[in-house]
Parts: sequence; C-alpha cells; structure tokens
Amino acid sequence: MKYRLIAIDLDGTLLCPEGKVSEENRAALHAAHERGVVVLPCTGRAWRESCRVLDSVPDAELGVFNTGGMVHELRSGSTVHRTAFDAETANGLIELLRPMPEAVLVFTDPAETGLEYVITGDGQPTNNSLWWFEHNGLRFARHAEPPCELMDHVVRVSAVVARSRAIQIERDVAAHFGDKVEVHSFGAVQRSDEGEELFITEVFPKGVTKWLGIRYVAERFGIGLDEVAVIGDQINDLPMFAEAACAVAMGNAIEPIKQVAHRHTHRNDEHGVAHAIRQMLNGVW
Repeated sequence: MKYRLIAIDLDGTLLCPEGKVSEENRAALHAAHERGVVVLPCTGRAWRESCRVLDSVPDAELGVFNTGGMVHELRSGSTVHRTAFDAETANGLIELLRPMPEAVLVFTDPAETGLEYVITGDGQPTNNSLWWFEHNGLRFARHAEPPCELMDHVVRVSAVVARSRAIQIERDVAAHFGDKVEVHSFGAVQRSDEGEELFITEVFPKGVTKWLGIRYVAERFGIGLDEVAVIGDQINDLPMFAEAACAVAMGNAIEPIKQVAHRHTHRNDEHGVAHAIRQMLNGVW
C-alpha cells in the first residue's frame, strides 16, 4: 500500500446525492483503516455541519473542516488547529460585502465565541441559509456591527447568492484584497424545494486550502507528503490535487478537477470512493 493517508471530500464525493455514506463506501473506509491507513474527512463544511454524516466514518480520528481553516477531533469537536483572519481584513471583507441584498455570513471559531456564524451586512440571509442553520443545529447571532471581541476568531467570510452573481462577487473580493485572501465559489447544498440554483462564495485567509489542513495532519502522524492520496470533485479540491501524490477525481467531478487528476473513479452515486480505495489497497494505483 503506497498511501498512508487518504483525504476524502464529503459532498459530491464520499456522500451520495442523498447526502449519506453508502454501505460500500463505509466498508472500504473500514478496510483502509484496518490496513493502517489514516482516513481523513476533508470538507468545506464546518465540524457541526458534518456530524450527522461523520457518524458513518467511525474509524477516523481527525477531520479537516472549513476548507482547511480548521482541524477538529471528530468525536468531541475539539479544535486542534485553525487559521483565522486578522481583524482588519475580516472587517474589510464585511464592509465590501455589506451592500448585498443577501446577508454576510461570518464563521467564527466556536471554541472561542460559542457561535458558528455571525449574520451581518445590510441584506437578509436566504431561506436556504436559515434552513441549513436549523437542519444542522448551528449557533448564530445577528449583529449589524459584529462585536470587536469576535473579530479575532473569524475563519471564513461567505455569502449564499444566486449563481449568476457569485462569480462577480468573487472577482470583487479578489480585486480589493488580492494576495491577502483565498476566494472561490461553488454550488450550495440546497433544499429539495429550492428554486434558483444557489452558490456559496467563500473567502479565507491567504494560504488556507484543504491541503493546509491535510499537511498538518500528515505531519502530526509522521506521514510523508509523498504518502498522501486525495479524492474529490469540486473547485475547493484543486489545491490538494496539485500537491498530493495521488489525486483521484470522482466521475461527477467538475472538468478542472478531472483535468489535473492522476486517476479517475466512478460517480458518487456509484460508490466511487469505494472503488478508488480498493484500487489503492490492491496496489493497482
């Protein structure tokens, strides 16, 4: 077995379209664990947003969350690593996004603030955002001007908007903040009755990607970066695909991911993660 750590994205990858882990995928994860492989969930979600599905990954010890901004112990949710904005940049992002008709969603380190989200800006949260908060039991507060004591613990600034506007917001952020931030947009998890397709535009401190969290975990376990494999499907997986020894694209992955992948597996509705892990465990890959 070449790979001692396999980092696996959740939405669109480990999770089937219904948002669950299939029995085939669960069995493959357990087989990897039994062979001494570190199985590392690696997601854009926060820890509390992931709890339901991570119950199906009982062998994993740590997870990379918030697109690499945080690493948590899976069972307790304890923070073991985080990267936060400086307060000046966080406030600047809020002011840039404030005029939007949608609210600005500020994710903070809950270990420090007791909150996952601060809702701010001049706009209102979408029904999708409010559903997501309720569905996952997230703690949030509304503040027209976020209190100063929260601003030292901001991990992500985001907005949930119509797809047609997400790319322009991304460009505006990049134009104003340049090399101070990482910014990307991708499709939001949507309610079944949602009308217009919604996208999330997320902004992180410069250098925060899933690979940052993966590298931290690999070093913690004494695993070389040449022993790391990753499986994913979306734009926020690109940095880890650029660095991993083996990058596996899902059959349903976006085209930029497929173009840079070393290997390709089945779709997430065809147990693509299970197929990829079997290929690695059997020495085919």
